[in-house]
Amino acid sequence: MKKIALFAASVFLIAIQSAYGAQQAVAGQGSSGTAGGDPRQLVSMPAEARQLMRRDMLDHLAALNEIIGHIAANKLAAAAEVAETRMGKSSMGKHRATGMGPGRFMPPEMRSIGWSMHQSATELAQAAMEDDLKATNMALNKVTAACVACHFSFRTR
Repeated sequence: MKKIALFAASVFLIAIQSAYGAQQAVAGQGSSGTAGGDPRQLVSMPAEARQLMRRDMLDHLAALNEIIGHIAANKLAAAAEVAETRMGKSSMGKHRATGMGPGRFMPPEMRSIGWSMHQSATELAQAAMEDDLKATNMALNKVTAACVACHFSFRTR
């Protein structure tokens, strides 16, 4: 189990390190004329949509932490349940009826990254249900890579 926890932590740290390196490379190129030198693309959306997206992202972060804990404890079925219900494709579209679903305000590139995160979470759930630890961890890396890519590319304020 210690190896699993170490592997999960390593995957997470590699994603963060890669993202930090990308941020440093962008920062070294100077600001792009954005406020405060922030090179990320500003995405405008109504306050309600932004709040819904923020609440979802905070839940995704908590779910991700729960998933990593389940993987470390070798509880892959529990990891699969959290991955699919809170981050996977089945979690998409819950704000559609409000007319304020954040996806409708995202540029295509941002929406694509979001879809890839949801798809990767579903892949994680499927691999975990098959008791395939290697594939589960590879999918986990894809989930976190999508999070990093989006947060380093876009901002809403």
